[in-house]
Amino acid sequence: MSLPTMSLPAMRLRHGHRHHHRQRGAALVCALVLMMAAMLVGVSVCRAVFASIASAGAERERSIAHEAAEAALRDAERDIASDASGTDPARAAQFTEPGAGGFVDGCGRAGSARGLCLASSPPAWQVQDLVEPDNPALVAYGHYTGAQLATGQGLLPARPPAYLIEKIVPPGAGEALGSFYRITAVGFGSRGTMQVVLQSVYRKPKPAPPPPSSAPGEAGDIGQAPDAAAAPPDGAGPPSGNPAPAPAPVQLPAGRIGWREIVNWPQLHAQAIE
Repeated sequence: MSLPTMSLPAMRLRHGHRHHHRQRGAALVCALVLMMAAMLVGVSVCRAVFASIASAGAERERSIAHEAAEAALRDAERDIASDASGTDPARAAQFTEPGAGGFVDGCGRAGSARGLCLASSPPAWQVQDLVEPDNPALVAYGHYTGAQLATGQGLLPARPPAYLIEKIVPPGAGEALGSFYRITAVGFGSRGTMQVVLQSVYRKPKPAPPPPSSAPGEAGDIGQAPDAAAAPPDGAGPPSGNPAPAPAPVQLPAGRIGWREIVNWPQLHAQAIE
């Protein structure tokens, strides 16, 4: 019995259908690969956009906290200078040599001595919890100066900034240079989870002595002879040789001498309380 034979046109038609199916399968694979590549590019772009938004938000929060901490530094400097209207005399007396009894170990916590600390090791700005809302050793912004700072809405700080003040004696600083204070201030972002800690050194010069009053008959009055010590005796000439020049006094600006940001304050605080 002979098998049925297929004509040549039928064989060509069958082979053409198989070749067409293979082409359709290859096109489908290429389309899937291109679609997958487009999805990966889209995901990468979305991740980059979201990362940029998060970075911009974090930078905005940090800027708000930094500005708040700087405001607290300026408020503390007004507190030390006692130049704010309505300054409490008891508070102002703390920043004079006779009345600086409020600076104590562990920082003052009430009255006119709040936030005043003696220099210690480790320093008070490391030991004290600067982010605790009810820490009595911290001075809230405007507590003594009466200054006001809006908080709690929109792009404003979530909490008022605060500060503490340490009385220090820098190496080589004599009594004639006045008093030196180290101010540590903390500011918060709009969410409250962002904190920035700034620190400055403030110099308050000694009060200028009153000008001497000249009594009648003293040197310098009209018609009076100059002081005998001002004129050399008869026959005495100027001293031989050139006198040695007097050493130039140390020049330091009054007010803020310098400042810095303490970016690792949480780690320093954790080590200080261990």
